Amino acid sequence: MAPVVEARPAVAPAPVAAAKKVPVVAPAAATPVAAAPKPAPATPAKDTAKVEPATAVVSGANTLSGHLDLIAAPGQNIDPADVVNAVVYFVPTAHVAAPKPALFRIYTRNKTFDPESIVIPLGSTISFPNKDEILHNVFSVTPGSEFDLGLYGEGASADYKFQKTGVILINCNAHHVMQANVLVVDTPYYTHPGKDGRFELANLPAGGGKLVAWHPRAALQSQAISVPGAEAQSLSLSITKPRITQHANKEGRAY
Repeated sequence: MAPVVEARPAVAPAPVAAAKKVPVVAPAAATPVAAAPKPAPATPAKDTAKVEPATAVVSGANTLSGHLDLIAAPGQNIDPADVVNAVVYFVPTAHVAAPKPALFRIYTRNKTFDPESIVIPLGSTISFPNKDEILHNVFSVTPGSEFDLGLYGEGASADYKFQKTGVILINCNAHHVMQANVLVVDTPYYTHPGKDGRFELANLPAGGGKLVAWHPRAALQSQAISVPGAEAQSLSLSITKPRITQHANKEGRAY
């Protein structure tokens, strides 16, 4: 079975086969909800593995570190721990080999998504195991990444393969307060800051590029840098969005 990424990796995680969907086996001890229908299967995706050209830049031994601060805009509030939901990544100007897809998990528990924010390489799959004693219906209407996993109960799981870069907003059709953000990137150099806001990007290739910082409640920011030679970065993001973005259900209606 392909490896499952449970923690947030500082660099691209171990690869899984991109040619087929990897099923997630429901825990043996879980008690299924008798009346729950089976989840709708994820739409099969064609193999989109890329053959990298010979000119692809190989990762180097350069490291870039820094600190990220979140600043609350008027009317917003933040918790110091919110910084772990941010993402910092580096996009080299020169072509680099695409990161390998992997299998990730976002759990539904206590009527929340855990984690609420995650960064994954393009082509990766996320499974959504249900840890609650109630039904959930995970879906997204983000253009280019629309999916509906249907209703399923405790112990069951369904998954989706992400084949477009960008931010994908995920909700539950049964619970308005459930929301998660998935950032899909096509670079192997990404990380989440620690609880203290510090971050480190390792194995960067030499040359120019852009350093990007993002948080689900802030606008994406980027700046040009050159590696090596860039000093420790001091970044900040203005929190301007609420914790739960107002949204309709999967049918476009109010909850």
